[in-house]
Amino acid sequence: MKKLIPQMCFTLFIGVCIGFAPEPKAEKRKTDILNVNDIIKTENNTYLITEKNTKRLTQYNSDFSKIINEKNFTQAPTGITSDNKNIYVTLFNSQGQVCIIDPSTLEIKSTINTQSGTTYPVLSKRQNRLYVLNQFANTVQEIDLGKENISRTCSVLREPKAAAFDKDEKYLYVANFLPAQRADVDTVAACVSIIDMNNFERTKDIQLYNGGNALRGMCSSDDGHYIFVTHNLGRFQVPTNQLQQGWMNTNALSVIDTRKQELVGTVLLDDPERGAAGVWDVKATPEHIVVSHSGTHEISLIDYPSFIKKFEQSRDKDKLAYDLRFMYQIRQRIPVIGNGPRKIILDKDQIIIPTYFSDHINLYDIKSKNLQTIALVEGRTESPAQAGEKYFNDATHCFQNWQSCNGCHPGDARTDAMNWDLLNDGLGNAKNCKSMLYSHVTPPSMISGIRKNAEIAVRKGFTHIQFSECPEEVYECVDEYLKQLRPVPSPYLIEGKLSNKAERGRKVFDKHNCAECHSGPYFTNGKMYKIGEDVEFENGWDTPTLIEVWRTAPYLFDGRAADLKDVFKIHKHGIQSKITDKEIDELTEYVNSL
Repeated sequence: MKKLIPQMCFTLFIGVCIGFAPEPKAEKRKTDILNVNDIIKTENNTYLITEKNTKRLTQYNSDFSKIINEKNFTQAPTGITSDNKNIYVTLFNSQGQVCIIDPSTLEIKSTINTQSGTTYPVLSKRQNRLYVLNQFANTVQEIDLGKENISRTCSVLREPKAAAFDKDEKYLYVANFLPAQRADVDTVAACVSIIDMNNFERTKDIQLYNGGNALRGMCSSDDGHYIFVTHNLGRFQVPTNQLQQGWMNTNALSVIDTRKQELVGTVLLDDPERGAAGVWDVKATPEHIVVSHSGTHEISLIDYPSFIKKFEQSRDKDKLAYDLRFMYQIRQRIPVIGNGPRKIILDKDQIIIPTYFSDHINLYDIKSKNLQTIALVEGRTESPAQAGEKYFNDATHCFQNWQSCNGCHPGDARTDAMNWDLLNDGLGNAKNCKSMLYSHVTPPSMISGIRKNAEIAVRKGFTHIQFSECPEEVYECVDEYLKQLRPVPSPYLIEGKLSNKAERGRKVFDKHNCAECHSGPYFTNGKMYKIGEDVEFENGWDTPTLIEVWRTAPYLFDGRAADLKDVFKIHKHGIQSKITDKEIDELTEYVNSL
């Protein structure tokens, strides 16, 4: 079993591979945990970073040695972009919001209400328009910056997280974070949606290679011929009995041809004996593709001409999704100082890399191969829960670095929407991945109830899924992180309250005695029930919480129901008397609102 690599050894390893530049004297925060989640460079050569934990926007000078200005928000910022007039910051709250900010003062000039989970602002270079992704409303919205209002809205499939235009801005490509389908079928993968900018309608959904999930990064090639998408590639078809050669999870870059509007191939970013877990952002120039790996604390620097030549000359591109040697001789893996590189900037010959879990800024010079690192916080002290979130996402715990807990529970310890054949309850009986929200207060754990409580499940997850042993302190911190998770307010609520339709659905819920099993503050009585005809365990299945159930599709033990309407209408779950289609719609609305 592999233990966590000490930070000292990791730093020495970096020193062997690349050169160091001395850290400049910098103005540092005192003890704050920032969690830098986005960064841009402005036209006047300053940098703007958004900080999730402090709910703040901070402006630094060109070498990060001085804080120029800052702006505090009431909600956590989720993304940032700018033009020659304004700064645009998206905020996370139940409504969703875009702040238009004066670049000279960082004062808010105006705000625009959007929808739930607003993130990833994208500016049009040809029109005075801003586009935002509403992760939990499953929509993309167009903002007319002249009128400062929402001009058009387009629905996509599930949790849009990244987007990029083609070269002529005729189409917007949108990465759906998770699969939007049932899970008990041979092919399960998330899609990239294409929006026609003429009528702002979704014209096509391109499904990625089987197992594609957790789509996080997206960009266009410089010539506009390709869209690149970073994501996990889950090997859910096999039992979770080993990790070698990417047996469970691999980390991928998918290539979409914009001329054909088709997926033309998926390449792996891992090596045969070492994973590149936590794949996140991607940027491209005519010379390079750069990918951040938040789980292994490094970036991939890929020679673009060599990559495209090798990719286009590959005769059987279907096999690339299993080829762990594709990146040989065309890619450098460059470790960074700190923990959790996510968003990156590629600025000519320099790569700017913030680290989410340690609040460092790494400046890597491509030509000289020098790495300069600036610590943004002095005396940085994590709470146990903050340390637990870091451990949850850290693949250096894992044997050969193939995955972290985030590998199967992306999106803040929720679900990857796929079925997995874990060995804790037998072989050949795959079950749908569960969200870990409220797992510590709704025992037992796992759909089969095989783990008495979440504390046991956490420890067994490290030993049997990551094939590693960690100090007890690591497990306790992960427990604390999971205990402090809170549900996102349902996008089905109207100003925080049930809609009229959901209120009618509450009566249907009561009429059919749903509360007999789904009762109490977490909408579960914690008991096991035999439901359906193919129950393999004597005690049946665990009764899950219904809190945030709108976010955890597909449903039932093997994901056979794509949505809640299928749960009630097709599978008649908990329905023992006559129910009309209207009542099913109302019941679905109510349960989705919890």
